[in-house]
Amino acid sequence: MPFVEAPGGRPGLARRLAAHVYLDTSPDVALSAADYFELSHTAYQRVHAWIRDLASTRDVLRAALHAAEQDPDDVPAHRALAAELLALLEAAPDLEAQALELVADADAQIWIDYWLGEEHRGSGAVPSYDTSTLNTLPWPSRSESASPRTQVIIPFRDAGLGPRTRNLLACLRTLYDQDDSAGAIRIVVVETDRSPHARDLLPPLVDDYVFAPKAGLFNKSWAVNVGLRHGGLPGVNGTAPITCVLDADILIARDYVATNVERLASDGHEAHLTYRRMFSMDAPSTDLAIHTRLAEGAATAEMSALRGLLLRDTPGGSLWATTEALHRIGGFDERYEGWGGEDDDVIARLSQRAAFTIYDDPLLHLNHPRPPMTKEDGQALNGHLLETHRGDDAWTGADGYGDPRRFAAGVESPE
Repeated sequence: MPFVEAPGGRPGLARRLAAHVYLDTSPDVALSAADYFELSHTAYQRVHAWIRDLASTRDVLRAALHAAEQDPDDVPAHRALAAELLALLEAAPDLEAQALELVADADAQIWIDYWLGEEHRGSGAVPSYDTSTLNTLPWPSRSESASPRTQVIIPFRDAGLGPRTRNLLACLRTLYDQDDSAGAIRIVVVETDRSPHARDLLPPLVDDYVFAPKAGLFNKSWAVNVGLRHGGLPGVNGTAPITCVLDADILIARDYVATNVERLASDGHEAHLTYRRMFSMDAPSTDLAIHTRLAEGAATAEMSALRGLLLRDTPGGSLWATTEALHRIGGFDERYEGWGGEDDDVIARLSQRAAFTIYDDPLLHLNHPRPPMTKEDGQALNGHLLETHRGDDAWTGADGYGDPRRFAAGVESPE
């Protein structure tokens, strides 16, 4: 499936044109993924400049464009711009071919897209959820077993117990609320920081809570490996044969576990991603999705009611594999620190040593403050690893992986 669907007639074309205006003017786009924005922004600019040129001699369109530019998050203004662009295309059909060519060329180059569901009605329709309000909702029940088929490993850090903790609690609730056919699930949360901020909050809600002390940058790779080793080696009694590595900010549907367990059992592969496009929801849509899925008890939160950004080929949110395949490659590469690169690396190594595939399910990412994505000089945090850690220098885990005390030196005892 292409990253951006072809416009559906003139209405679809008008919406695509308006989307590029949003993408070129909203600061949230660059903040969502700086590297993806660098790859995309010239395409946004070309479409935006074409529209601005058209608007220079059309007062109504110019006013609509100005309103959308001044406040990219003003949904009525955005829809009004799309409506004026549609009116222009219908009044001047000679422009349609130009617009189609322009949009097709731009859409082939972008890595971040704007999503505005047709049923989206803006903010204020549901409560705003934080950790305390989320905990007022009842917990679903779930099946338990001494020998679960699936272990779900969630790496985590949030010293302030803020939006990331809210997201983790929402994620855990959706793991409780799974179809019975999914079977028993072992939920493992690995928290890494100077001290165990979530230790008193999480243990009743998970099967295994592991604190691994580490100062400095968050190391997702190591945290995942700690959870992987904690779950046991393949062939050891009690080790779940299937592992899901799930980001704490993902809101999953009720059939999520059952669907992906069945895929690994029947589709002839050893590892897969569940998605091609990550839907990074804005703050109001995050509240709406949590409310729909957890307060109202819906099986999923439909994207038609939501708003946010679609990110292309982001590999880190929802990885499934046989536990043996992950151990075969030595888990994640623990040399990656901070944001970026570790997920691309593990997918590349899995693809080389295991049968790997990708599905195209929706992946709902809950809103939270973005972490630093570059160094002070603007370079990628793990750019040096992306350049050198390939071929003979690829991670194998041969020197050990998943040691929960690896970074403990210099970190005060949590006691």
